[in-house]
Amino acid sequence: MPGKIAYIHGRPAAHPMHAKFASSVGAEFHYVDFKMRWQDRDTSILYRGLSWFVCAFSFPKKNYDLFLVDNLHFMPVIMKMFCLRKKQKIVVHMGSHTLFFMYAGRFSRFNTWLHRQALKRYDAVICEGQMAEALVHKLLERSSPPTYVVINGIPEQHIPLSEKKIRLEDKKILFMGHGPGADRLWYKGLDLMIDAFTLAYKQDTQLSFTIVGNWQPEIQQQLLQRCPPDVRKAIDFAGQQSDLSQFITASSLYLHCARGEAYGLTVLIAMAHGLPSLVSEWTGTKEVVGRVTKEFISVLDKEQIAQKIIWYFNLPHVEKERLSAASSNIAREYTERRAIDFHKETFLRIIHDLQP
Repeated sequence: MPGKIAYIHGRPAAHPMHAKFASSVGAEFHYVDFKMRWQDRDTSILYRGLSWFVCAFSFPKKNYDLFLVDNLHFMPVIMKMFCLRKKQKIVVHMGSHTLFFMYAGRFSRFNTWLHRQALKRYDAVICEGQMAEALVHKLLERSSPPTYVVINGIPEQHIPLSEKKIRLEDKKILFMGHGPGADRLWYKGLDLMIDAFTLAYKQDTQLSFTIVGNWQPEIQQQLLQRCPPDVRKAIDFAGQQSDLSQFITASSLYLHCARGEAYGLTVLIAMAHGLPSLVSEWTGTKEVVGRVTKEFISVLDKEQIAQKIIWYFNLPHVEKERLSAASSNIAREYTERRAIDFHKETFLRIIHDLQP
């Protein structure tokens, strides 16, 4: 690995999987706001902007040849514009909702413009999944830096050691994802999934929907108020759980219709257990789900999601078993070890390509 690598990340800590990627290439870890802390504090826009410049100018730049950045931060771009030598490069790893929020107009016009200006000034972009790469090209078009696609992988503790039968004969739908607040609600698409479940329930009252994850009580109440009383009884907020396998094996279909989730490890975990999974076209793991069948990918539309739920539960049992086996076989290819090795190979290719 030529030269020294700095890994610049946000607070409260680096993304666990991204941190493993960075460790695999021998990077040294630094907070993006190491000098003027703001990421996990309530600070003004002026303070944040000042922090970008102070941290950019005071970062130990001479110690490193390459700067790997977790998500789209402005500080490294400022550092590149004013402080770095030409041979020093900055590479960003895009594995969050940021790209979709830019694309969907979730940020203000000025904020989106600012993010675009930052993104195009990186020397290379590591895209977590094909969807992220497509979004970079949509947002930047011809001004896009070189892009490199990596995969994500299932942590070892979430790969089932033995084959447990999924309850395919039942009509239990599962979603696993954390809030706790309104931004995560929109990003995870939980409102959309509950609306779709409500429509599907009108056609089949045997359906049930279990939601595993940490969601504020007021968010739960807000979501349930959208539903008729009989539908509310069929929805269970199970809270945060340490053992996901018991919920997966007790379910018949996994539902994950996110708005711009870069990958979505819970989809892979569910599939690895053999639970067929229905996702949105803006969930990054659609590239894995699509290998089972494209029918399991929906647009962000409650009617279509509901139709696909009913379609799946009307399939013959033997077809559900085939989809379950295919889901398990395909998802088990996406291990954490393979993802880390693939990232390391990709990173070496980036270093080679960036050399003059």
